[in-house]
Amino acid sequence: MRIISGTHKGRQIHPPAGYKARPTTDIAREGLFNILNNMFDFEEIKVADLFGGTGAVSYEFCSRGVPEVYCIEMLPVNYR
Repeated sequence: MRIISGTHKGRQIHPPAGYKARPTTDIAREGLFNILNNMFDFEEIKVADLFGGTGAVSYEFCSRGVPEVYCIEMLPVNYR
């Protein structure tokens, strides 16, 4: 997994050891952000990433200039 765009473009994201869920693919995140980029000014919004998992979506928002991002994940095995 990698960050697709923004200030941290190309940076690798490694899920924690033992992570069993399938993370959101780069292609799916790229499609999501292509849509959101046309709807919102990222520098003026706050984001809550519920069921954050690896945090890839949250990192992508941060990389694209969102000033406040909250990533929520209930299962300790999914985050470090």
